[in-house]
Amino acid sequence: MEHFALFMEHTKKEKKNNKRYLFIVIGIFLILVGIFVIGYREYSNNKNKLVEQEKIELFFEEEVNDPTEEPKQEERQEELPKQVEPKKEINYVAILEIPKINLKKGLVDKNSKDNNVDKNIYTLKESTFPNDENNSHIILASHSGNSYISLFKNLKKLSLGDKVNLYYQNTKYEYEIKKKYEIEKTGTMTLNQTDTSDITLVTCISGTNKQLVFIAQLVNENSY
Repeated sequence: MEHFALFMEHTKKEKKNNKRYLFIVIGIFLILVGIFVIGYREYSNNKNKLVEQEKIELFFEEEVNDPTEEPKQEERQEELPKQVEPKKEINYVAILEIPKINLKKGLVDKNSKDNNVDKNIYTLKESTFPNDENNSHIILASHSGNSYISLFKNLKKLSLGDKVNLYYQNTKYEYEIKKKYEIEKTGTMTLNQTDTSDITLVTCISGTNKQLVFIAQLVNENSY
């Protein structure tokens, strides 16, 4: 009986130790998975930032090198024997810049299949850009949160008087935030046209059924 009791006690200790080792192994595994996920997310974010920077640089290169400009006669003759390279696709029609929150992101054509809040800053179809009408009205929406596509996550840091820039058709349009307010999230957005050109920025407020809205009015424009 004494030997049996010792055997049972030893067995219990072994089981306890095995459980402890199992918990340690599971803990180490979860830590490694967490490190991998964080590392992969950081890698993906850096990769996406590099791709975004390349697209922005391409946008400005194509704007400076106007493809509609006719080359001189002697330049045409020199270029004839050369192999014509396919023209690079321009992904962005404009660039949105908000200096205070270090945001610089391209805008795709509002009729593009990529004009989607889960891919880019979304431009409402009712929006009109400079040169479309005397007074342009642009409404832009994006996610708030912590993912890479949460492009308006820092929008809440903006205040009245902060600057918003739009690069469009070789012109830099400078806007200044004049209004800031909240609205209920209904899935739709009404475009309230005024007699001045403006940009409206919209994003969700985390943990609520509300959206944060900023309206910036055009104050200056310059060629670049």
